Amino acid sequence: MAAHIILLANLVSVAVLMCYRRGGSRYKPWISLLAYLLLVALGGQAIDVSLNAGGASGWDASVSLLITIMVVRARGNVAAMARCGL
Repeated sequence: MAAHIILLANLVSVAVLMCYRRGGSRYKPWISLLAYLLLVALGGQAIDVSLNAGGASGWDASVSLLITIMVVRARGNVAAMARCGL
């Protein structure tokens, strides 16, 4: 069950981050790098959990859910997540 929660939460986070449009805001290279690393980490964890479902725990699922809540609340704006510490 925890593996399914992790997989779904990470896929939602990746989708929201991938669909982010910066509009009129400035380009910030460090924030872009942070967003890229977040995407790689979430995607990698989703792949790892799908291949090794037995190693997932409830704690991993809760962290994935918290990250997903932060990403969705910020609407994919990594700068807002870094600034406010949602």
